[in-house]
Amino acid sequence: MGTSGKIKYFSVVVPFSSDGSQILLGRKKRGMGEGLWNGFGGKPEKGETMGRCAHRELQEESGIDATEYECAGILYMDDTAGPDYHIPVYRVTKYTGEIAETEEMEPQWFGASEDCLPYDKMYAEAKLWWPNMLANTPFVAKFLFEGERVLSHDVQSVGREVLGEHMDRIDEILLAGKA
Repeated sequence: MGTSGKIKYFSVVVPFSSDGSQILLGRKKRGMGEGLWNGFGGKPEKGETMGRCAHRELQEESGIDATEYECAGILYMDDTAGPDYHIPVYRVTKYTGEIAETEEMEPQWFGASEDCLPYDKMYAEAKLWWPNMLANTPFVAKFLFEGERVLSHDVQSVGREVLGEHMDRIDEILLAGKA
């Protein structure tokens, strides 16, 4: 854990096309990660589970409503100077509504393969966990950062049950108001 001892919780949500050949990313227009391509998402509101947060944030940032989605993995990001981040990543396989640019995000479809992702315009650790996301392999990824630089990482493929246990612990903390 970083020296601050503080943990921040965020969600990341990635819609896939109905045939799975494309993914929808958003270019951040302001705030943390401005100018970078990423999934949609943000911070949970008080009393909100991470799944509900992911659903709400996708709607707010892209205009679409996820009708089928599941947790695909979790990113544990520790920074030597803190704060640390715990970030569940959700895969959306069905949605309704029209994709729209918002004040925060500019959406764009990319091919769902390693050579189609704009890694040079994504967070530094993206190329380390996206292979699992693209392969639909549940994962738990742990990173140690010093500022923007990745000092170490460990990305492990896990079963859905293990992933569920991680999510249960995060939701317990959030619902108990301990975040």
